[in-house]
This record gives sequence, structure tokens and C-alpha cells, in this order.
Amino acid sequence: MMRFVCFLLLMIAVLSSPVDVQAADFEVTPILGYTFGGSVKDSETDDSFDFDDSVSYGVILGLRDESKKGSAFYEILYSHQPTYLKVDDKALFDKDHLDVDINFFHFGGRFGTDGEMVNPYVVAGVGVTYFDVKGGDSETKFSFSIGGGVNVPLSERISLRFEGRGFGTVLDNDSSVFCVDNQCLVDIDGDVLWQYTGFTGLVFSF
Repeated sequence: MMRFVCFLLLMIAVLSSPVDVQAADFEVTPILGYTFGGSVKDSETDDSFDFDDSVSYGVILGLRDESKKGSAFYEILYSHQPTYLKVDDKALFDKDHLDVDINFFHFGGRFGTDGEMVNPYVVAGVGVTYFDVKGGDSETKFSFSIGGGVNVPLSERISLRFEGRGFGTVLDNDSSVFCVDNQCLVDIDGDVLWQYTGFTGLVFSF
């Protein structure tokens, strides 16, 4: 965490220096937020299992699309949420939860306006969700996202980004997920796992 803070302070110092620059073409945005929602239903028993709401963090890389009017960026997003799936004392496991890290890797775009005060935008992406099941079998699933937010400029090269985004992870038909020692918690008959994130980012523009 101290290295992360030192990196942010260094970036602020460098980008706040008086230099003669043109419009920024590249962005690096460390993000910190809160992710909530996420429930899976067993097709055999109709039991539902919920992910715990928790803090999430990550980074967004952006590259300006000069061919578009306004503020258009191609973006790569990485988001990490350490959480757990509530098992509710299910006899299948020897504890009441299953530790899972949820990782989103998305490629997409952002389109908005360029102004002096507050710049609204919409954003969307597609990619994969990687479920890192602690002590069990990890899963990689197709996912997509859509959201919106605002950028608030602080200086020529630094701004704040406030965003809300919904993530949908597509779960396969007739599959079993969240397995430990060949025992699976949930049998899926096709579903979309919905989660929602609100985050703040510090945008460094180059």
C-alpha cells in the first residue's frame, strides 16, 4: 500500500510540473471502489448463494481515438474484488463460506464530452471474469459491462473519475461451478451473474 501511495504522489508531482503539452492521448487510472450484488442459483435444489459485498480495486488504461469527435477512448480495465460466497453451513463444505477472488479483464470504450468543469460519459466493455477459488477449481467466464460517470479536471494532466458500472458474467448451460476437491457447490442451467461497482479513480494523462 505504501508503494501505491508513493507512486501516486510521484505521478502527481511529475504531471503537475509546468510543461508545454498538447492534448493528452494516453491515460492511466488507478481505481478504488465498492462492488455489490452477485447471486447464483442451483438448478437442482433452487438454493441461492450470494457473494459478499466488498471493496474492489484495479486500473484502467485509456488511448484516445482521434477519429471521433468529443472525448473518445479505447480502454482496458482490470478490477479485483476479494470476496467470498456465502455457503450457509452447507454440509458439502466444512465452513460457511467459500473464499473467491473475482477478477474482471475488459476491453471497451468510453465516449463523453471535453469541458472545463464536469465531463459526463458512457462506457462499455467485453472480456472475461476470472473466479479464483481458494483451495478449489478456478473458473474463467465471458462477461460484459456497461456504465457511466463523470470526469472532473483538477489540472491539465490530472482529473478525478467517478463511475458506476454493471458487470454481467455469463454462466454456461448445464455446468457446475465453485468446486473444491471434486465437489461442486452449484449446478447451473444457464444464467447471468450480475454485479455492480461504484468507484473513484485518479486519472493521469500523458
